[in-house]
Amino acid sequence: MFPVIPSAQTLILFLEKYEITDVVISPGSRNAPLAIGFASNKSFNCYSIIDERSAGFFAVGIAQQKQNPVVLLCTSGSAVLNYYPAVSEAYYSEIPLIVLSADRPQYKIDIGDGQTINQSKVFEKNILYSDNLVQDVTHQSNEILKSNKQSLLKKKSNLNFIRNAQKKIQTKNQEIIKKIVSNCLRYNKPVHLNIPFEEPLYDFIEKPNIKIPDFKRPRFDIVKEKVNYESFQKNSKVLVLIGCLKPGLISPKTVESLVGTKNVVVLTETTSNIHHDRFFENIDKIIAPVEHLENKNEIFKSLVPELLITIGGMVTSKKIKNFLRNSTKTKHIHLGDEKANDTYFKNVLPLNVEPNEFFSNFSFVENKSLNYYDVWDKIQSKREVAHKKFIQNIPFSDLLAYSYIVDFIPKNIQIQAANSSTIRYLQLFKMKHENLMYCNRGTSGIDGSTSTAVGASVVSSEPVLLITGDLSFFYDSNGLWNDYVNASFRIIIINNGGGGIFRILPGFQNNNLYSKYIETSQNLKAKQLAKLHGFKYQNRKTKFGLKLALRNFFKPSNKPKILEISTNSETSSETLKSYFKFLSKSELQR
Repeated sequence: MFPVIPSAQTLILFLEKYEITDVVISPGSRNAPLAIGFASNKSFNCYSIIDERSAGFFAVGIAQQKQNPVVLLCTSGSAVLNYYPAVSEAYYSEIPLIVLSADRPQYKIDIGDGQTINQSKVFEKNILYSDNLVQDVTHQSNEILKSNKQSLLKKKSNLNFIRNAQKKIQTKNQEIIKKIVSNCLRYNKPVHLNIPFEEPLYDFIEKPNIKIPDFKRPRFDIVKEKVNYESFQKNSKVLVLIGCLKPGLISPKTVESLVGTKNVVVLTETTSNIHHDRFFENIDKIIAPVEHLENKNEIFKSLVPELLITIGGMVTSKKIKNFLRNSTKTKHIHLGDEKANDTYFKNVLPLNVEPNEFFSNFSFVENKSLNYYDVWDKIQSKREVAHKKFIQNIPFSDLLAYSYIVDFIPKNIQIQAANSSTIRYLQLFKMKHENLMYCNRGTSGIDGSTSTAVGASVVSSEPVLLITGDLSFFYDSNGLWNDYVNASFRIIIINNGGGGIFRILPGFQNNNLYSKYIETSQNLKAKQLAKLHGFKYQNRKTKFGLKLALRNFFKPSNKPKILEISTNSETSSETLKSYFKFLSKSELQR
């Protein structure tokens, strides 16, 4: 079915032509013309998610996997505001969303009519592009003319005038739709289109009565930029830092060129989704212990690069950020068409060139008197020995739990990591397999990890494992309140009774004030939520019990599973502090 309201029908026809296939719909009435129009059209996969905040992150998960825009549709009023956390995450993570907010006519805003707010450009600076469709004047012309606030029609408009006005509106709306969708496709960022509808909202026809121009979906390739390679090739200490990255973006040939010289060091994170034995994957494990040493300045000086090359999006490690910000003689270039953030205070030079093309034309300088890679590798080797030794003798804690989890994660399962302590603990371990890993690092919030993971699992070719902390899980528990959680979905919750990460930060004091308002201690368990949403549930509190549970946790089942690991916050924070001190001692060993 197609809505009789011209703007709604036109929008559906255009999105179908643009090959936009996934639509996440939040409940309401004002959005009914679009909701029913999308849901009754076989070209669209529609998902009904009640909680708008959860719906937003559910859409982020789908778009993250498919790298194709996902439509978010809501009713008027505060509904669109609940999309804000997900929209800001998509904006900073460069994930394409098309937010459609149904609205009441402009002449009914701010006059005391129900369920109305100022929806135009509501996302302000956290959106790529925002616009409003013009209200159709052939739909309920008499209702429009009743208003003393409207400027769409003259008071004595005849039928011919109304039809001519609608033709102009139709042309204008088509231009707006094209611009909105093209921007989203070109820049992989969220866009917002606000659409005013006058009642009635529930009139539909079997076939469209509007014809849109024939066109093909535009394809946007990266604009090749002329690069003066010689200006960079004289640097003999090159550090390549890879942030959040889509899988497969860097070719095997490029990887081999990066590890082919000892004057190049490649640092990656778990969310870089690229692996090699000569890449350094555990940045904090290398850098953090140096801070405890008397000769730290000497060691840091030996690690400083002359040229920093960044690839991909956000970097999690605060240690590498501080380290590079303190290096005054490092030049910084960024490869790719993502925004080149000046994270390291180096006046970054953005090079709009694909990494594979750049490195195929870039010749690394061989300095036989300098072995930059070996400097990093020597420290890394000591850290790895100390890491394994320390893990063998620690109490039941967050650190121990993560060491067990990493050991038991099988091949061919995708990992969705929550923010805060979860992603940081995972950065300390080498994964046994090359699992894909994602995390909402755009805004680094804990608010949508579960919803994102569920959305990703709907379209992922692999089973999805969500690893999360207790606050993140309970905060987004509505992420499980839908019909799309499949039996292969797995959740591991490390429940340390609050925001345990704050205990390791400088300045934290172990008293009731900090515990209540900073750490936000809590005593909830996930058992009842698991029962409510049809999950198999286990809670483990010992080394033996956890190992036993993990052995069977990933086996196929007829229901999704939750494994909750209960740890002590104080023990966990003290163990982590001791861990980094122990690693620093490895530097003193010769």
